[in-house]
Amino acid sequence: MAFSEEQLEGMLRQVLIPVEPSPQFVKRLQGRLVHVRGGGGPTIWTLVVVGVGLMLVAAAWMGLALRLVLALIGMLGLLGQRKTSRVPSRLAR
Repeated sequence: MAFSEEQLEGMLRQVLIPVEPSPQFVKRLQGRLVHVRGGGGPTIWTLVVVGVGLMLVAAAWMGLALRLVLALIGMLGLLGQRKTSRVPSRLAR
């Protein structure tokens, strides 16, 4: 026994009646909602932790940059030393 779409809609219109929720139901739902409290700014300890963390990250990046610069200077020194300390070949004598 298959119903057409119109028949189903008609039957549902007869059975289902829109209702307003009771005020008690609405209050219960609102009571279960999560409210954000303390929407003020961050605490002083949060600022201290973030500040110290940023300083540690900055120090790590500066340490990396210093190591890269020293490695580059060392490589340039090795290349320069190689050019100046070449032994003349026997043909040049």
